[in-house]
Amino acid sequence: MQARVDVGDGLLQVAVAGAGTELVMLHGWTLDHRSWLPQLPLADRLRLVLPDRRGCGRSTAPPDLAREWRDIDRLAEGERFVLMGMSQGASVALDYARRRPERLHALVLAGAPLHDLVPYDHDDDRLPRDHYADLVRTGRLATMKRDWADHPLARRNAVAAPLVDAMLADYDGRDLLAPPAPLAIAAADIAALPMPVLALAGSGDTAWRRRVRDVIAAAAPHGRAAEIEAAGHLCNLDNPAEFNAVLADFLAALPHERPRSCCSPPRSSDPTASPTG
Repeated sequence: MQARVDVGDGLLQVAVAGAGTELVMLHGWTLDHRSWLPQLPLADRLRLVLPDRRGCGRSTAPPDLAREWRDIDRLAEGERFVLMGMSQGASVALDYARRRPERLHALVLAGAPLHDLVPYDHDDDRLPRDHYADLVRTGRLATMKRDWADHPLARRNAVAAPLVDAMLADYDGRDLLAPPAPLAIAAADIAALPMPVLALAGSGDTAWRRRVRDVIAAAAPHGRAAEIEAAGHLCNLDNPAEFNAVLADFLAALPHERPRSCCSPPRSSDPTASPTG
């Protein structure tokens, strides 16, 4: 099912599939909700809520990282739900978790960055945002995409390449034209998280991202770390079978939550929306 969710200053395009425990899934930078298509087999036991985040995909809400946590309250129907984020989406998920911990049944973070907490140990993790923004601003979006496609964080294997390349082809760079608003997550924020936290990274992700994973797992009171073999930064795309198995095992161990119906759209939805495909 497809829906449009009104978040006040625009709409978020959202795909919903399955029934069971509600799982809201936040994609990473230059991607859209299609990045979670390899996780659709989990819809036989979960209600998957897959938005195009602000400034991404077919959503019309303007990019604003600092405001994204508010959008999640509009996306989740249940009183409590599981929240998962990939890369930049993991930063948004952490921002929500520190502000609305009472709503989260569990938190899953894949390839999360912690720029203010864990020092960089290699340039592989630095994003030349200003350079990319200048390319977009001067009409060189195609060059920006080529540069980003060669970045270590955008590496993908043969399994992931067709889907990643399709999403990158549709990326329009509008978020790069917005003022940067990085999210600052402190050690105290993670130490105060009351919910179970699963921190993930691919075995081939950068050393810094794997170190961030371990810091999160150690700092969260109910944290644990897992590694997805034969996968890089985009671990859910590179090795979806193992990613899905690890996620399913983690969620199966949680206390039972009242299932959500597959037929109930997110809050403030527009039933006239057309499918995104």
